[in-house]
Amino acid sequence: MTTDAKTNLASASVSSDAVKVWGAQRLRFLRYWPIWGMVAIALSSGVGYGSYRLLLHQPAKPNCARVFWPFASGSLRVYCAQEKASQQTLEDLFAAIALVDELDANHPLRPAINPLIEQWSTQALDLAEKAFHAGKLDRAIEFAQKIPAQTTAYQLVKTRVDEWRRIWVEGESIYNRAEAALNNEEWRRAYNILIKLVQVDNRYWSGTQYDAMTEKIIVAQKDERKLVKAKRLMRQGGLDNLAESLGLVQELIADSVYHRSARKTQDAIATRLMTIAESALERRRYHASMDALELIPQDTPLWSQAQDFMKIAQASASAWNGTLVSLEEAINQVSQLDVSSPLYGKAQTLVAQWQREIADIQLLQTAQLQAQTGDIGDLATAVSQAQQISAGSDQWKVAQQEIDQWQYQIQVREDQPLLDRADQLALQGSPAALRSAIVQASRIKPGRALYDEAQLRISDWQYQLQPASPPLDSTPLDEPLQTVPANGNDPLLQSAETLASQGTPKALSEAIAQANQITPESPARFQANLSIDTWSEQLLNMARGQALVDPVAAIAIAQRIPRNSSVYESAQSQIQTWQQQ
Repeated sequence: MTTDAKTNLASASVSSDAVKVWGAQRLRFLRYWPIWGMVAIALSSGVGYGSYRLLLHQPAKPNCARVFWPFASGSLRVYCAQEKASQQTLEDLFAAIALVDELDANHPLRPAINPLIEQWSTQALDLAEKAFHAGKLDRAIEFAQKIPAQTTAYQLVKTRVDEWRRIWVEGESIYNRAEAALNNEEWRRAYNILIKLVQVDNRYWSGTQYDAMTEKIIVAQKDERKLVKAKRLMRQGGLDNLAESLGLVQELIADSVYHRSARKTQDAIATRLMTIAESALERRRYHASMDALELIPQDTPLWSQAQDFMKIAQASASAWNGTLVSLEEAINQVSQLDVSSPLYGKAQTLVAQWQREIADIQLLQTAQLQAQTGDIGDLATAVSQAQQISAGSDQWKVAQQEIDQWQYQIQVREDQPLLDRADQLALQGSPAALRSAIVQASRIKPGRALYDEAQLRISDWQYQLQPASPPLDSTPLDEPLQTVPANGNDPLLQSAETLASQGTPKALSEAIAQANQITPESPARFQANLSIDTWSEQLLNMARGQALVDPVAAIAIAQRIPRNSSVYESAQSQIQTWQQQ
C-alpha cells in the first residue's frame, strides 16, 4: 500500500471517529435542550431591551470643554471645531482653525477639514474688516495676520492691512487737526476740517468720530456764547454782574474747550473784585469790601492775597472806632500777616499809621487835660500840642474843634480885659472917656472872638459922641464928620501896632520897644501900657507853646518881655522852670 493510500485511510478513520464522537455529543446536548432554550430566550430578550434603550435614550453630545485633546479622535476635533466656529467671533474662528489644523496632511479627514479652514479664514477676514470699521484697528490687524498661509483669504491680508492703515492714518489726521483747532478755541475752523471726515472709507471715523466731534463743536458754540456774556458782564462791573460772570466762567473751566480763556477771565474778574475791595475799604465801606473779597475764587492767584486783605479790612474796621483799645487790636490783627505776603508792606504801613493815631490820641488827651485849668498859658499849651496832630490823622477833626474852642477861650480871656476897661471908661460918660473907651475896644482885631461885640459897643459910643442936631439952616453942609483915632493919633503907637500885627516874637518885641518910647506925659501913654501888657502876654503864650518842643527857644522868647509888663514875673518864673529841665 502506498503512502498516500495509507494517509487517506488514516484520515478516513479519523473522520469516522470524529463523526462518532460528534454524534455522541449531540445526543448529550439534546438531553439539555430545555435549559438551552431558556438561555436563548433570555439572550433574545436582552438584545431586544438593549435595542429599545438605544432607541429611547440616544447618547449625550461630547463635552468639548472637557476633552483631553492629545487622545481625541479626528472626528471629535472636527465636531468641536465646528461648534466653536458657529460662535462667529474672531477668537472662536481661529480656535476652530487651530483645533483641526493640527491633524496631519495625510489624515483621512483632511479632504473635509481643508474646506472648513478656507471657510473660516474668509469669515475671520470679514470679521476683522468689521473690527476695523468699529474703530479697532489693532484687533483687526492682529487677527488678519493670523489667517493660515495656505488659504485664499491669506492672499488678501497684506493688501487689506495696508489699506486699513492708510485709511486709519487719514481719518486720524483729519480728526486730530479738527480737535486741535477746537482746543485752540476755533470751532469754525474745526468744523471746516471735520467735514472732510465723512469722505473717509471707515465707519468709525466717518460716523462715530464725526458725530462725536460734531457734538463737541456744538457744545463749543454754546460755551463761546457763555464766555462772551461773561466778559460783557465783567466790563459792566458791579458786584452782581461780576458774580454772574464768575458763575459762567466757572462752568467753562470745568469741562469746556474754552477753559483757558475762561480761567483768564476768572483771573481778570478776581483782579476787579480786589480793586473794588480796596476802593471800598478806602471809603470805609467795610461790608462792601468783604462782599467783593468773598467772591474771589479759591483757584485764582489772588485768593491767598484776598484772605490777607480780609484781615486788613477787619483790622481797619476795628481801627475806625478810634479808641486806644481798637487801634491796638487792629495792630495785633495785621501783625499776623506773613512776611512773604504781597500785602505785608501795606500792613506795616497801616501799623505805622495806627501807631501815629495812638500817639495823636494820647497827645490830644494830654492837651485836653492841660486845657481843663482854663488858664491862658495852659490853653495856649493845649493848642500848641493839638496843632501837632497832622491833617491826615483821624484825630485831626476832633483836634481842630478843640483848638477852635481853646483859641476862642484864649481870645476871650485876652480881649475881655480890654472890653471891660472900655466899659469902665465909657461909664464916665464924658466925650474924652467915650473916646478912650472906643480906642480901648478898637484894639480887639477882626476875627477875634469878641470883635463883633466890641464893634457893637464902639458904634454905640460913637453915636453918643455925636452932638445934638443943630437947626437945619445952621448946619454946615461941607463940615467933615469927626472920627476918633484908635490910638490917640500917636505915630509911635501907630507904628508899634503895625509891627505887632505881624504876630512874630521879633515883631512883638519891637512893637513893645516902640510903645515904651512914648513919654509918660503923652495922652497915648495909657493906651501904650495896655498894648505892652497885651503883647507881652502874647509873647509868654508863644514861649509856653514853644517849650513843648524847644525849651531854649522858649526862654529866648520869654526874655523879650519887659519889666513894666504885667506878666513879667510870670515870664521869669517860667524861664527858671525851663532852665531846670
